[in-house]
Amino acid sequence: MSISFVRVIVLCATVLGVLSSNAAIGQNADISEPDGYIANDRPPDPRLKADILVVVAHPDDETLVDAYLAREVFDEHKRVAVVFGTHGEGSINDVGPEQAMAMGNIRETEGRQAVGYLGITNVWFLTGRDTLSQNVLNSLGHWGHGSCLEQLVRIVRMTRPSVILTFLPDFTTGENHADHQAAGVLATEAFDLAGDLSAFSEQISPASNPDKNMSLTEGLRPWQPEKIYYFYNPTHDIFAGQGPQYSSKDISPSHRLSYGRIAAEMYAHHRTQGGDHLTRAIESNTVENSEDPYVQLATEDMKLIFGKSLVPSGVTDDVFTGVVPGGIPFQPAPGFSRVTASNPSVRIGDPWNYYHIFWQAHGLDHLASIVPTEVTVKVGSILAIPLIIENPFDTVIDVKLSVEAPDGWRVERANAVSIAPHTRYFKRIQATAPENKLTGWQNFIVSAQCGGQNIGTISVRVELSTGWVAPQ
Repeated sequence: MSISFVRVIVLCATVLGVLSSNAAIGQNADISEPDGYIANDRPPDPRLKADILVVVAHPDDETLVDAYLAREVFDEHKRVAVVFGTHGEGSINDVGPEQAMAMGNIRETEGRQAVGYLGITNVWFLTGRDTLSQNVLNSLGHWGHGSCLEQLVRIVRMTRPSVILTFLPDFTTGENHADHQAAGVLATEAFDLAGDLSAFSEQISPASNPDKNMSLTEGLRPWQPEKIYYFYNPTHDIFAGQGPQYSSKDISPSHRLSYGRIAAEMYAHHRTQGGDHLTRAIESNTVENSEDPYVQLATEDMKLIFGKSLVPSGVTDDVFTGVVPGGIPFQPAPGFSRVTASNPSVRIGDPWNYYHIFWQAHGLDHLASIVPTEVTVKVGSILAIPLIIENPFDTVIDVKLSVEAPDGWRVERANAVSIAPHTRYFKRIQATAPENKLTGWQNFIVSAQCGGQNIGTISVRVELSTGWVAPQ
C-alpha cells in the first residue's frame, strides 16, 4: 500500500469524524452562544425617556415655553426633550453674513445651546424646510408631510413622553408663520399615531438581527402620550380660561431667579434671531421691566391652550394632573366622517376648511370656537378669501356671490358662477387693502345665493399691519 493512499484514508476518516460530531451537536441543539434576538426583550433605553416633549418649527421657537420649562426642569425635576421641525434656514441673520443652509447650521447650534442651558440634551431636527407663508398646507407640502410625521412618531416612541407641548394648529393673526402651525399639526398626528400598532409598523417590529449591524426593523415599542397642550403668540389674547397658566415672575427656589430671567438667559443664545437684545437687558439688569419686544417675548407668562387629555384632567388643571407615569393603553382618535350635503352650500376654503376637518379627525372640535376666521394683511397688499361651493344636485346650478367690505378696500367683482352636478367648485374673492393702516378689525361678509335663497354666509375679520407679514 502506498503512503499516498494511506494519507487519503486518514483524511477521509477525519472528515467523517467532523461531520459526525457536527450532526451530534445539531441533534442535541446545544447552542453555546445565546440568540441575539432576545435583545428585543430588553426595556427601552432609559436615557431617552422624557416627561415633556416640545415640538416646534425653528430654533428659537422654544422661547415661548422656556419660562415654563425652567420651572419644570429645575424645580419639578421633569425630563424634557425637544424637536425642531426645520433648521430655520429661511430667516434673517442679525449677526453675520451667513444665510440659507449655512445659517441653518448656525441656528441648529444656537438651539442646542439654548435648551442645553436647562440641561436638555435630547434634541432632534426633522427634515422640514423653512417655508414662508401663512398657509399650513404650504409648509406641510414643502416639509414632506409623511416623511416628517414618520420621523416624529419614531421620536415619540423613543422618548415616551407623558405630555406634548406644541404650537396651536390654527390660523390666527400675529406672527402667523405656517411652519409653526405645521409643527402643531404633526405633533397632534404623532400623539394619535405613536400608540397605533398599524402606524409605521416597521418601527415597532422586533429587530430582525439585533446581533448584526444590518438590523432592518427598529424594535421600538408603541407609546400613547397622555396629554397635549398648545401655545402661540397671537396679536390678540385668546388664552383666557383655555388652559393652565404659569407666571414667569415666580422665583425659582433652586436658582433664586425669576423663570422669566432664566428664559431670557436661554434666548440670549439665539444671536442670529435677536439674542443680543436679551444680552443687553441681562447686562443692564432690565429684564423684568424692559419694553424691548424680544425681551417681552421671552419673559411673558406661560399661557397654554388645552388640547386633549386621555387621563382625568380639567381644562385649567396643572399640566401633569392625572398623568400615569407608566403610560396608558392606546386610545384611537375619532377620525373624520364626511357628511354628504343634500342642498347647495358654500364654506370657507383652505387652510380654514382643512382645520375643521383636522379638528374633527383628532377630537379637537373645541378649538373651532377659540379663534374666529381671521387673517393679517399688509397694507396695500391682497386679501384672498377662498370659497368651496358644493352642488349635490343632478343638475347644473347658478350661484350668485356678494361681498360686504370695509371702506377703503377695492374688491373684485363677484360674478355669478355655474356649477356642474355633484361638483365642488373653488372660487376666490380678492380685495386690495388700503395703503394706510386702519385701526380695528376690517370685517368682510361673503354671501352666496342659489335659486333666490341664501346657501351660506362667511365672515372674515382682517387685521391690517404696516410691519412684516408672511404671504397669505
